[in-house]
Amino acid sequence: MLCRLFMLTKFTIVPLAIVAGVLIATPAIAWTARGCVDLDSSTFDLVTGKFRYSLVKFDTAFPYGDKHEAFTGLARETVGTTSDLLFALVGIKDYGEQDNADLGKRFAIPKEYPVIKLFHGDGTPPIDFPPDQEVTGDSLRRFLKSNADLYIGLPGCVQRLDGIAQAFMETDDAKERHGLIEQVERDERELDESGAVKKSYQMYLSLMRKIAKSDRRPVEVVGEEMKRVEKLLAGKLSDAKRTELKQRINVMLSFGGGARKAGRIEL
Repeated sequence: MLCRLFMLTKFTIVPLAIVAGVLIATPAIAWTARGCVDLDSSTFDLVTGKFRYSLVKFDTAFPYGDKHEAFTGLARETVGTTSDLLFALVGIKDYGEQDNADLGKRFAIPKEYPVIKLFHGDGTPPIDFPPDQEVTGDSLRRFLKSNADLYIGLPGCVQRLDGIAQAFMETDDAKERHGLIEQVERDERELDESGAVKKSYQMYLSLMRKIAKSDRRPVEVVGEEMKRVEKLLAGKLSDAKRTELKQRINVMLSFGGGARKAGRIEL
């Protein structure tokens, strides 16, 4: 257990000493799911404070089901890809010794479990995962991508293109935007793939061209495009088409926070 927890925290300033101390002082800390660490009131601040972000699921003491699998599944996929994000579980008992009931009270956790919150290591107030949104791997990824300054790849997204999309949105220079479009076009022509990766490039290019041709602010163009796709998703679609449109939304999220506010949808 010590080795596994050290792997998660090896990039912090004093990882091994702190984690070892936590484990010795609090035997309750344990791993119930690969990629996640269990926290209680004695370890919560100590551990989460060492990460830029901590995604914490407050749940029953013995969680199970699709929502738990979605959370722990994303944790397994993400561990090792970033040193800035911790996935943690807090099991709350409302009977017997009432384990972690104090944390439930501290963070005003309702009994409609699970409750998921994104904590910042700098102590700013946590951000709630929307309680009316379905907990899935994709929805958790979108939540992280919208609220955390770190790369969380979404289906349909390409890390290199996400960086170009941000640069595209940040500049007001039409020539610079045109140059970025040409850069992506060149890269797309050189691709060997004829499947998913090439299709992703085409999604980025389609939106970049639409923004470049419009007289409106880029954030407004992206927001309107999100609303348009949302309407399409509300209709009757094949599974393949629905997946494609969801990936288009994911690509749009790569074009900046302002765009999310203008036309954010939850899938």
